[in-house]
Amino acid sequence: MDIGLAITGGIESLDEVNIEAIVSSGVSSLLIGCYEDELRWEAERMAAFVLEARRSGLECYAIPWGYGRLLDPDPRIPSLYVHTWPQTLQIDSRGRRCPKACPNDPRFLEWFNSSIRTLAWLLEVNGFVWDEPSFHYSRGTWSCRCEYCQRLFRGSYDKELPKRLTPEVLEFRRQSIAMFLLAARAAIHAVDRRLRSIVMPPPLASSSFRYTGADDWALLADSAAVDAVSLLAVGDDESFIHSKMATYTDAASAVAARGKQLWVWVTSDLEDTASVVRQEQLATSLGAERLVVADYISLVELHGLERMTRILAKLAR
Repeated sequence: MDIGLAITGGIESLDEVNIEAIVSSGVSSLLIGCYEDELRWEAERMAAFVLEARRSGLECYAIPWGYGRLLDPDPRIPSLYVHTWPQTLQIDSRGRRCPKACPNDPRFLEWFNSSIRTLAWLLEVNGFVWDEPSFHYSRGTWSCRCEYCQRLFRGSYDKELPKRLTPEVLEFRRQSIAMFLLAARAAIHAVDRRLRSIVMPPPLASSSFRYTGADDWALLADSAAVDAVSLLAVGDDESFIHSKMATYTDAASAVAARGKQLWVWVTSDLEDTASVVRQEQLATSLGAERLVVADYISLVELHGLERMTRILAKLAR
């Protein structure tokens, strides 16, 4: 099983990354957070880091964050696009704009595709990770009811878009996310058809997962836009992992049945040997091709570089 290491601290954290130590630990890939607002000014620094990592034998994957906040698990991540193009943001069931671009708005899609093509051209990565593409959902309010979503729904179902989350609305949102992923893959393949496309749906453990539009793992894995699906395993407690195991197994089975790779992304601090073993066993039991550990900076701060290297080496053995 390959071991990946996430670097999510942004441009300034790259100077603290010891690529030689990472390679010596047996890690095979880096997954690098690429923030919209930073890349606007610091793309050359990111490109130089990726080039150095690739020359050291590491695979590199870009994780676009911000970018209209459609790909954005953390609402604190800034996005200049959201402030510049408010007319393309999702509209919720109460008629309010949400700080999240609509994947069905052609103006957003044009901007997103152009931005991602530029990023793919600048960075010599092996692929892109689309992190938690989703529609807004919070406390019963949902999106999107913009004019483009209403037109598309009317054309697909020959009726007006309901104001409630009916089964048809849920399916429409799933299809919208699937179409967005096709557009995202087309954008990077316009630069290099060898670039891989990995999607990481919102956490299965989340109570609102089924309302995100990215909850159907079979649909995602079946898509030509997806080369691998990454499961975000939140939590390190043994009882918690056990309670979610049936859900994880169903998702992994859906991916395997369609011949796609499964990656497992863990957010554990790997504080002790038992924690390391649990994460390794989780990924192995699910048949994962790659175990991604997050995050480099937090692990170094917690353990120090030397101990972190030993921990990663145990996973990679």
